[in-house]
Amino acid sequence: MDRTTTTSELRAQFFPLLLAAGFVRQGDTARRMLDGGVLHIVEIQHRPRSAVFQVNLGAHLLALGDVAGGTMPELQAMRDHDCTWRGSVIAGFRNATDAEFAYGASAQDAAESVAFLVSEWQRQSQAFFAPFSDYPASFLAAARQAAQDTERHPAHLLTWARVAVLLDEIALAQSIAQAALPRVPERATSLRANLEAVLVV
Repeated sequence: MDRTTTTSELRAQFFPLLLAAGFVRQGDTARRMLDGGVLHIVEIQHRPRSAVFQVNLGAHLLALGDVAGGTMPELQAMRDHDCTWRGSVIAGFRNATDAEFAYGASAQDAAESVAFLVSEWQRQSQAFFAPFSDYPASFLAAARQAAQDTERHPAHLLTWARVAVLLDEIALAQSIAQAALPRVPERATSLRANLEAVLVV
């Protein structure tokens, strides 16, 4: 099937769920702002040549600024890739990490593909957005969990250390930075410097 047919099904089945959850839709992107400067984004990414679409998720704490260290886009222009935390709704048709939903070969296929997205939405969106939904409580809980995570990448730990600083939890921020430093690759000098800066906050 094509993008137009799938978009019609998204408008009929999926977008009403977003509106009911407080999102404001602008084209293929929907945003909602929560207390504490927390932004949630849902973005439909179409790949018509492959006849698939993805549902990308983003969460951002505005106080953290731009993820790349530059100028943050205007709120109404922010997309999932502008967010500190990103994910996707997993379709799981090919494997456990597959995020592509097929347009299908017919209008019925397209309707069924979107229906499956709808059936997964509540569970998967809740799992993604929950740590970023109640500022400051859920962010503090997630930062404390990050401090205990022995597998998390040091760049992700830096983000949680910065969150802890924003929450005025300096001891927590420094413990996260200390846990991250031994895992920093030798060539990641900027990351190391940023983590070391947390230790002297």
